[in-house]
Amino acid sequence: MALDYKRDIMPIFKEKCFDCHSSEAKKVKGGLRLDDEEGFLRRFSKNDVVVPGDWDASYLFVTLVMDRHEKGAMPPQGKGEPLTEKEIMDVAQWIHEGAKIAGQKGEKGDQEMLPEKILKFQNGRLLKEGQHPMPIVPEPVWDEWTNAQGRKITARFLWVKSNKVGLELKNGKKVDYPIEQLSKQSQELIKKYLGAEMKMQ
Repeated sequence: MALDYKRDIMPIFKEKCFDCHSSEAKKVKGGLRLDDEEGFLRRFSKNDVVVPGDWDASYLFVTLVMDRHEKGAMPPQGKGEPLTEKEIMDVAQWIHEGAKIAGQKGEKGDQEMLPEKILKFQNGRLLKEGQHPMPIVPEPVWDEWTNAQGRKITARFLWVKSNKVGLELKNGKKVDYPIEQLSKQSQELIKKYLGAEMKMQ
């Protein structure tokens, strides 16, 4: 079943966009009311707000996937939550299927332009053409290290070489610390990172 504006898309805009684009708004931004199907339909051709069958050419869709700090991004930064990946996909799919609204529907887009085939996201943001997902870098693990005298520091393990352990402090400074001057608990921590069967050189 094709997505319908009133049933499937308007609820998304009601939650995210009606503060500025409905009869509820103090001032309707750009004169665009998303709660008025007939009025919205009449706006489709103006500035290519919606091009049925072509989400990539629809200004409405473009504004939804802009970086929040860019001029024209919707919702603007500080003016509500951005659409989720699923909500963006639903809007794109609705346009691709011909943007059915107020009983009218345009031409369907090409099969090659199916949103699910083309649109890729990372951390809630649309990847631009030619971009590739960045590898997920794990958060650094910060441990409490103690020396033989009981002094404590918070640092993360980096390496072991020449009977010294490389540690990075939270301020970014890297230090080499003699392993024999660490407490037994911290020496065991090194073994955990290296693997218990490996000998420390």
